[in-house]
Amino acid sequence: MAAALDILIRTYFRDFCWLKLSVQSIVNFVDGFRRIVIVMPQSSFERLRGDEIPESARATVLCCPDYADDYLGQQVTKLNADQFTDASLIAHIDSDSIFRVPCSLPVLLSKSGRPVIRVLWRSRRAPNDGWRRCVADFHGEALPFDVLAPPPYVFSRDLYPSLRRYCRMRHAVGLEEWCLERRADRLSEFGLLAGQAWFHQRDDYCWTAADDETGWPCQAYWSRSPAAAKHRAAIAYQLERERVCRGLKTIN
Repeated sequence: MAAALDILIRTYFRDFCWLKLSVQSIVNFVDGFRRIVIVMPQSSFERLRGDEIPESARATVLCCPDYADDYLGQQVTKLNADQFTDASLIAHIDSDSIFRVPCSLPVLLSKSGRPVIRVLWRSRRAPNDGWRRCVADFHGEALPFDVLAPPPYVFSRDLYPSLRRYCRMRHAVGLEEWCLERRADRLSEFGLLAGQAWFHQRDDYCWTAADDETGWPCQAYWSRSPAAAKHRAAIAYQLERERVCRGLKTIN
């Protein structure tokens, strides 16, 4: 039996317009997963209208605590992803991640039964970039590559408690405390997870270079970009055309 794979999206109320498009893109194009787990702070849950997430999306909405700095808080939530789902494999995307073509997540994100971590050997981020540097600050050693290739990012559920235990052992504080003391531009949750996999569970993962990748089915946008509204309008139009062509259910 194939390992259960859930998609986890950590969102908040300002990204609901992006969440709607991201979920619709999953409905349009993605298969091979069990459900979408959408996590948001309690204050955002209270603003949820209900039309952002269709029943056809096989989605579950869960609450997490509110954080004074939710940019750090959303990273903390993702580092505790195993507490929001019992899936063996957890695939992370953000609200502003959009699937553009059909894909099967088990084919895309696993190989020979191991999760695939795609890496960039030729990254625009310098080794001393804050998001890369935090790996060395946490693990005591830098990764030889950048792990922030386009999403999704997939990890096995046992990696999360392993990371929390390692933080307690090495830094003598809980992982949440360590993260919340960082600056926003000095923390990468996926860097910490990939570092844990590389330094401690390397053989449990399949490591693949993504530098020359073409046709990757998921594109990450920046929800706070000055061009965000323009991008959303174009994405909504394309997703609606695809929905009509394939006779799929809409978000509304």
